[in-house]
Amino acid sequence: MSFPFKLFIAVAVWLLYFLLVYYGCRDELCDACKEPPALTGAAEGQPDSALALIPSYPIYFKWSDPKAYTDARYDLDSMKQVILRGKTGDNILMLTGRYFENEGKAEGFDNLGFARAAQVRALLGEALPDGRFEFRAQTMEEREGVRDNPFEAFSYEWVEPEKTVSETVEELEDRIIMRFPYGSAEKEYDARVDEYLDKLAERVKKTGEKITLTGHTDNAGEEDYNVRLGQARANGIRSILLKKGVPADLISVSSKGESQPVATNDTDAGRRENRRVELRLMKKQ
Repeated sequence: MSFPFKLFIAVAVWLLYFLLVYYGCRDELCDACKEPPALTGAAEGQPDSALALIPSYPIYFKWSDPKAYTDARYDLDSMKQVILRGKTGDNILMLTGRYFENEGKAEGFDNLGFARAAQVRALLGEALPDGRFEFRAQTMEEREGVRDNPFEAFSYEWVEPEKTVSETVEELEDRIIMRFPYGSAEKEYDARVDEYLDKLAERVKKTGEKITLTGHTDNAGEEDYNVRLGQARANGIRSILLKKGVPADLISVSSKGESQPVATNDTDAGRRENRRVELRLMKKQ
């Protein structure tokens, strides 16, 4: 066999090997880059092609809809076990349902927050008796796209029975709650409230952040009276802040009266929670 022919054979073999390796690797890489197959059953009412694009929550809600939907990408039983890990003795599972102010109401409930909390309780089935639950409701700030996409709208916390009545001042992630006695526009005395307002006043005088104060009441009394009472409560906190040197143009006040309860009005403890002013800080634009 001549040398040129041997060379030709060697080149041909090498070229064939190169092509096989190249196309094999290319196909493997292309497969890895492809979109994963659509998941089915993950979001009721959504076409399969859209499933990979929606936010992923084990339990989620839709705009103006109290129903709790579950995502098939998560194991509901495992999620229940995660929640129930906090169960000890006779402690109570406090479920907080959240809602946006413009969503409207759910039949049989004061607001969608309570309806959503009840839906989550239903998902837990017989894991706990009814007496081991407390329900709360809380508003959320509306954000872009929330009316067309699933969103998360509940949280939970295990609390001891004697601690289910909230304290005079409570710091939440996005607001401060200050509670009031029945029928009064004067805040309950608590040194921590005054201490917090002192610190807040010094802060906003430096940062220029805006403060919103929203007054709330329980459902005792006429609706119009409660709107005025809520306004008086918000104005009371405003007056304290003005005396501490906060510029008036940094403070806005409003009242929701009895329209946004955070707890049931059927108990003294729940009504106390509803008699409040919610204070929020808005970043300077």
